[in-house]
Amino acid sequence: KTEKDHFINWARTLSDSELEKEYYDTSFDCLGSEAEAMYERGWDMADILERDKYERDLGIKVGILEGICIERGIKLWEEGAN
Repeated sequence: KTEKDHFINWARTLSDSELEKEYYDTSFDCLGSEAEAMYERGWDMADILERDKYERDLGIKVGILEGICIERGIKLWEEGAN
């Protein structure tokens, strides 16, 4: 919870353009799952679980960033948006 609150507070300090960039960068980082690929390649389970947690955390961050963008009226995924 503290980490999440810290991230929210940090995200709120970003300018609109910085926030939008962070949202898109984080969204693209969420595409695909390296954890699944690691499992298929036989990686150590501890490493897979760590990567899986990281990927879940990215998803949470995307949701937070999207929420702040919506609050600010930043239109996402639209041609010609902010």
